Amino acid sequence: MESREHARVEARSQASTARRWLIGLARTALGVALLAALVFWGQIDLRALLELTPLAVVTCLAILLVSIPVAAVRWGILLRAVGTSIRVVDLLHFVAIGVLTNVLLLGSIGGDAIRGLYAWRALGHSGSRVAVSILADRIFGLLAVLFMSLIFSVLDWHRMQQVPALAALGTSIFAAAAACVVGGGVLFAVPDLTRSLEARLLRWARVARLVSELRKMILMLRTSPLALSAAFALALVTQILAVLAVVVLAETLKIGALSVADYMFAVPLTLVVNALPLTPSGIGVGEAAFDQICRWLEPTPTGAAYSSIFFAFRLVSTLTCIPGLVSLAVYRNSARSASTTEGVAGCDKTESERAPALRTRSSTDR
Repeated sequence: MESREHARVEARSQASTARRWLIGLARTALGVALLAALVFWGQIDLRALLELTPLAVVTCLAILLVSIPVAAVRWGILLRAVGTSIRVVDLLHFVAIGVLTNVLLLGSIGGDAIRGLYAWRALGHSGSRVAVSILADRIFGLLAVLFMSLIFSVLDWHRMQQVPALAALGTSIFAAAAACVVGGGVLFAVPDLTRSLEARLLRWARVARLVSELRKMILMLRTSPLALSAAFALALVTQILAVLAVVVLAETLKIGALSVADYMFAVPLTLVVNALPLTPSGIGVGEAAFDQICRWLEPTPTGAAYSSIFFAFRLVSTLTCIPGLVSLAVYRNSARSASTTEGVAGCDKTESERAPALRTRSSTDR
């Protein structure tokens, strides 16, 4: 009976793994198909990318690289909020390696798992606290994108009302922000409300586990309001850096007739759509959304290939994996040397502990 149950569990696990791989491949295929369609329809002009100057690429890359130490500091704040800590230098390595994994695996989930694994190995314990901190970090990033889009929508609401599609998008952002504020406030006040939801979601193990982790996160973070405010502010900084990077590329490519203010309005809205888990890292979805939003903002239609700007941003973003290669080599070497030093120290300590015993034994023999 036990062997049958074990075989059944093993088969279920293999089926779940195969399903995840199939879903990942389908999402990747959808993203590649969207990019191919945008190129075919002329919304991504590959020849326009030749107008990018080395100065523009380096400037955009430098802006994006600043977000890596910012993300490391933010994660460190959240780790301390849940009752543990890791050196900022090590966190910088972990975040850079996570970015490298994101580029290789075309998605942020793999990067989160890798940096969580490195953090757990560095601590040797507190795996659940590390997982909670990563979940909180991801949620703060999404909330920062939503909040920034909300601010720009409020400031330019009179313009959004003139385009029905933009008005509908803005209304959705207002509703989502209100739901986050109300829901977050209620959960922080009474986190045990999620227990009944966990019981109802037991048939969906992954969703129930996510709700459970969310409850743990709230219980740990509710005692550190200042840390939460600092983490949210740093998440906003990261998103603002992304907006500036896109604006730099847009001003270099000179596609269409939009101004800097128009792009600063379009990019946050695009980042919201790009965060939807339709394709890995929003491939194809972000380009299509950016193109459509820019067309809605045009005073007169020009037919410009606005998707080229966001596609160029995505290409430059892949270069942020370079520090990950360096961190992968540096951290592994330092960790190996540290373990070797500890092993030698352990051997020395063992020998020193043996010496008194040997002397006592020899004196007894005499």
